Amino acid sequence: MKNRKHLQWLYRELPALMNDGVLTAEAAEKLLAYYGEIKESSKKRIALIAFSALGASLVGLGIILLLAHNWDDLSRSVRTVLSIAPMVLGQVLAGWTMIKKKDSVAWREGSAIFLSLAIGSSISLVAQTYHISGDAGRFFLTWMLLTVPLVYLLDASFPALFYLWGMTTWAGIRQDEAGHALFFWPLATVIIPHFVRAVKENRYSVRSIILAWGISICLCVATGLAMEHALPGLWIVTYSGLFAALFMAGSHWFGEAPTIWQRPFQTVGAAGIAVLAFLFTYKWPWQGVGWQHYRSSAEYHAVPAIFDYVLAAALLLFTLYLLIGRVRHDGATTLLFGMLPVVSALSFVVIGFGANTSFAMILSNIYLFSLGIMTTTTGIRNLHLGAVNAGMFILSALIIARFFDSEVGFVIRGLAFIIVGIGFLLTNFVIIRRSAKN
Repeated sequence: MKNRKHLQWLYRELPALMNDGVLTAEAAEKLLAYYGEIKESSKKRIALIAFSALGASLVGLGIILLLAHNWDDLSRSVRTVLSIAPMVLGQVLAGWTMIKKKDSVAWREGSAIFLSLAIGSSISLVAQTYHISGDAGRFFLTWMLLTVPLVYLLDASFPALFYLWGMTTWAGIRQDEAGHALFFWPLATVIIPHFVRAVKENRYSVRSIILAWGISICLCVATGLAMEHALPGLWIVTYSGLFAALFMAGSHWFGEAPTIWQRPFQTVGAAGIAVLAFLFTYKWPWQGVGWQHYRSSAEYHAVPAIFDYVLAAALLLFTLYLLIGRVRHDGATTLLFGMLPVVSALSFVVIGFGANTSFAMILSNIYLFSLGIMTTTTGIRNLHLGAVNAGMFILSALIIARFFDSEVGFVIRGLAFIIVGIGFLLTNFVIIRRSAKN
């Protein structure tokens, strides 16, 4: 990736280099042809898009508040007109954008967000005016299904994120009402073509990265909401597979990204793996695990629960597929991050057959300790301060948790904390000194 600041410096130096005879005019032209023109900073463009979406959201919410003022004093016909007016205005604005401003990202995103909010307000106001019965789940489902075409008609990404949030909310409402959210998965895949198109255009663009962050976060929340949880403890395997799949997919398709911001799948996956592995070192996640504790009451649906098993198996197999494919390209640390679902599945099966929870706790302690050591070692080897601190943090959390778990004297605990703290300081000092020398 070409650094804009470096190119600016080079282009400023070219006239002086030619005047001093260091470069010929022909060589300077070749440099210019090779590196090309300096693209304008995308910060202004990003800010314009963000403020357009924010402005459209504020306008839409403002209109809703104005309509709410003295709403009960208006006649039914006036309320109907005012209820539909924002949606009609939004459609006109979206149509004008498609015809006149289709090349403007700010206009596309702003008009799409405005129309998305207008659709929701019109549905709720018309239902309230005519006393149309319904519930929150149906409202969100209808709203989101009417919103999703804007993603493709206007090629807008903020409505895609809005849709994912809405469908996640719908899944939570369905489960809260003792229903099932099985259809969340096919409905959520509607966004995938939009994301794939953005990645093909530029996988490290702002739009691709924001979509990836939104997908990662929504998946983490929606997976738990959409599961039936009829088989106790299956969430352990499912979430282990989800975080490992995110991490391995990010390593496979976004591995060359220079910053954490540009690696959403890896960042969310790594954080989830570390947190889960830490939780698995305790006894409570493994209690009541196995088929002998299967829940068959009316609030659990047997048929949708089948998808829980399919999802857990699919995530496990997908992670193993990526692990096998990356074994020659990635280091031991990356592969170790992807091994969590294997560790979790093994523990789940063993405990399901009646073994003591100590097996899973010991195995999880070994895994987390290995993960901390490998992450720290890799960070030191590559002079990566962030990786070193992450590895030391994992080790510190494990050591502290185990000392609070066991009956160890205050003196030994204090000495252990001091040693860990000194390890932090020395490791950071060594990394900084080596980086300065290099």
